[in-house]
Amino acid sequence: MKPRVLALSIAILAALGGAAYYHFHEDQPAPEAEPVVQKPSAEPGVLRFPTAAPQLSQIQAEVASLAPVPMDDPLAARVAYDENATARLFSPIAGRVVEIRANVGDSVKAGDVLAILDAPELGTAAADLTKARADAEQKKSSLERVRSLVEAEVLPRRELEAAQADWQQARAEAERARLRLGNLAPGGKLAAGSQRFELRAPISGIVATRQINPSMEVRPDLPEPLFVVTDMNKLSVLVDVPERDLPIVTVGKAAQVEVSAYPHRSFEGKVVRVAPTLDPQTRRVQARVAVDNREGLLKPEMYAKVALLADTREELPRVPIGALLVEGVKNYLFVEREPGVFEKRDVSLAVQTRTHAYVWSGVKAGEKVVGVGALLLNAELASSSR
Repeated sequence: MKPRVLALSIAILAALGGAAYYHFHEDQPAPEAEPVVQKPSAEPGVLRFPTAAPQLSQIQAEVASLAPVPMDDPLAARVAYDENATARLFSPIAGRVVEIRANVGDSVKAGDVLAILDAPELGTAAADLTKARADAEQKKSSLERVRSLVEAEVLPRRELEAAQADWQQARAEAERARLRLGNLAPGGKLAAGSQRFELRAPISGIVATRQINPSMEVRPDLPEPLFVVTDMNKLSVLVDVPERDLPIVTVGKAAQVEVSAYPHRSFEGKVVRVAPTLDPQTRRVQARVAVDNREGLLKPEMYAKVALLADTREELPRVPIGALLVEGVKNYLFVEREPGVFEKRDVSLAVQTRTHAYVWSGVKAGEKVVGVGALLLNAELASSSR
């Protein structure tokens, strides 16, 4: 055979062999990736997942911590001033603001000057007192003269009685003027010729609001107070109580206050007052809860939730409501014993609210409870037991 024909034959055979090899391997299916499933467990009700299991990304667990047991669902409320530790200051006389010595947030003591007003009425009150005292002195001297003349039988006795009446009237007028000036100027002392009125803080606390500006004309009948001074260490929480909850809302009942600004902590309080009447529009009764605010975290007008606590003040593990699985008359939840290992447990509940459940038995404080993904775990457990 010629060399050229031989080389051509070899090339054709090689091409045919390569095509047959490609066709054979093309028809073979590609090997599938082995799915990541939970490992079989010898313990009933327990799931074990490998570290790379995709199911773990859909599961979130949180620690079951001890918390006081509430009596019912939390009630809507708002933070307000403690009216027994709050002063709303108005000016008792008309005047013009000449000096402001306190701003919002300032700490003041009882008797501190908050503002100074130029008040002509104050000068008038001081002048009235001086005039009334002078008139009383003049009437007293006249009484002494009349008394001596009556004793000498120069004047009749009725003149003595008239002089005594005049002196008593003058003395009463002087007392009225003194009281009026004392109401405007603490101590009743005022510099001669002065008509500067000092608006003072009656209690110690924080200046919460200020509705006064320089050169502002003020009157006693203004709709808003010039200053609000309050003790921020003591605040009240106003709770709107539905009719159905009235039996459990009583004075002295312990309460737990929560606000959205601090979702991971609560503030202890106590019911100090329950309104005697029902609001006809809302069909609710307002209760006032006193709360300690020495840390200064709570602010007036914050929205809050108040949970009334059982009298025993017992603390139980608290779990999110989404962790519960209801099967028939029983409640279950999954506990993460270790990473990737979940155990389904039967639990007994003490109280169940809209957001949390308080567990009598089945879970201990400090254990991690699956709050998100409990339904997924339950489905995985059901499929693995078939």
